[in-house]
Amino acid sequence: MNMVKLACAECGHENESERIYCHNCGVRLDRSAVVPTKSREEGLKETQRRVRRIFDPTRVKVRFWFFRTAKLILGACATAAVIQMVSVPDVPPPTKPLMLPSQLSFDLENAVNYHRPPQLQYTQEQINAYLGHALKLKQSSLDKPLLDFRRVVVGFGEGDVKVTAERAFFGFSLYSGASYKVKLQDGKVVASNNGGSIGRIPVHPVLMRVLDVMFADVWSALERERKLVSKMSAIEFHPNTVLLTAPAG
Repeated sequence: MNMVKLACAECGHENESERIYCHNCGVRLDRSAVVPTKSREEGLKETQRRVRRIFDPTRVKVRFWFFRTAKLILGACATAAVIQMVSVPDVPPPTKPLMLPSQLSFDLENAVNYHRPPQLQYTQEQINAYLGHALKLKQSSLDKPLLDFRRVVVGFGEGDVKVTAERAFFGFSLYSGASYKVKLQDGKVVASNNGGSIGRIPVHPVLMRVLDVMFADVWSALERERKLVSKMSAIEFHPNTVLLTAPAG
């Protein structure tokens, strides 16, 4: 109903027609000046039309199918996301050692202490075999409640390394990965996160900085190797290989 403005007799403030008390001073308004522009019969008919529109069978069906379709789409998206999260990413299968696992440690110690050989080069298969041996010895410290540690594998690209951890939930494998740019600076290994993944779902680098805590136990288990690498003068990643330069004598 279209109403006139209600002027407050106390302060003169113009109030909306539906108000009972003045919005400015709170005094009760004189509503005798409010005259509806429509008759009671017209107002009743308009109310009936509105009710009919609300309960119109066609409108009810449209709303029903709209919400049902929206729920189906959201459910399908959620199901697809879960499937991608539990899907196996592109990781190499477990490999047998191509050299004695202890040989890599000896090589690093000789390079750090005796500066020979001047450079060490390893393939990602060799590194993965070493990780499989070294971390298996520390299995108990890597197991978490409901999550059994299985392995960690690396993949080398041009200037970066991707680390993927496989854990088991009631025997079912779950994978989480992180990609890093790595360099040696002031005797420290400096790694900047480039993003990651959960299963096959990519994770933004900003969010991955928070989720990187998932690898904290792995970094702790590899503390000795990390310290040896930090004493080298340079580290370079290339497709399938990593090149370490011994410190100057």
